[in-house]
Amino acid sequence: MEKNSKIKQILMSGASLSLSRYMHLCLYEKNFGYYHNKKVGTDFLTSPEVSQFFGECISVFILSSLKNLGKIVNFCELGPGNGTLTEDLIKNLTYFYREDLNFFLVEKTNHIDFKSILKKYKKITISKIDKLHLPKKPFFFLCNEFFDALPVNQYEKNNEFWLERRIKLVNEKLQIILKKNPYLKIKNDYPTGSVLEISHITNLYLKKIFKHLKDYGGAFLIFDYGPFHKKKVDTIQSIYNKKKSSFLENPYKSDITFHVDFLNIEKLASKYNLYFHGPITQKKFLYYNGINERIISLTKKVKEKKKLDLLYSQFKKLTDPDGLGGLIKCVLVTKKNLKYSFFDGRVT
Repeated sequence: MEKNSKIKQILMSGASLSLSRYMHLCLYEKNFGYYHNKKVGTDFLTSPEVSQFFGECISVFILSSLKNLGKIVNFCELGPGNGTLTEDLIKNLTYFYREDLNFFLVEKTNHIDFKSILKKYKKITISKIDKLHLPKKPFFFLCNEFFDALPVNQYEKNNEFWLERRIKLVNEKLQIILKKNPYLKIKNDYPTGSVLEISHITNLYLKKIFKHLKDYGGAFLIFDYGPFHKKKVDTIQSIYNKKKSSFLENPYKSDITFHVDFLNIEKLASKYNLYFHGPITQKKFLYYNGINERIISLTKKVKEKKKLDLLYSQFKKLTDPDGLGGLIKCVLVTKKNLKYSFFDGRVT
């Protein structure tokens, strides 16, 4: 554990930590947090870092959707990390847009080189924001692997009771303990051993964005891990030095994530009278938004074997059904009831 870190201070005092508090500190604590000290792609692979194909296909989707969504010049990306997807979108959209574009980035770290982006592209503004205080105008919201890295709590069914999983220092090691929570209100019709995962901060983000969509219009495109019908099991996972590990080991030095509950997103969207499309696999989204045509076009121009191999490798990583192509799901939430044939036939 890092010296002088909040986790050490709290646990050394004999207190326990909720999983969400522990996860928040591990990932986001100032000076110590994983995302403050490591760039996206260090221990794990994300689609924008694989290839610009990803950003190009999203750009195609945005541009093809404007006829139905109406004029949108404001974009908000949640968790842009290194800013790779942000810059790919700016590059593609500014080529087709005549209007000035405004990008709002919800990001806690300082890995994005804003000056470099602003030098390359004219007629854009970029604002880094901590909270979703946005102009009262239509927005296109998007995120890639954002919600899976937000803090989450776990509750375990023990006979007739739900107990909160917390973290405590026992014999100088971090261990999970079970503790009664008097404020906990959960349906009691799950079998013993069930584990519920609830991310309160995820719900806060969703409610804020859904209210904005309801009031001012636009869309929200989400790419993330998880099945549509999430089982009542522990899905928290950790990566340390590119290998799977226990999230209780190497705090501050490991990436910690959990499976997103897409059914919860759909239910929240319906409360705001919004339309939920999907989920579909990332592979399906990319195929219907031009990745095949893009790879064919590029490979016709490239003669060097190394460059060709690289392009095919990037294509495979993004579309592999056993990798990012199948594990990452895509959903779209809109104010208008738009018809997208490729969003039919949701995956589970």
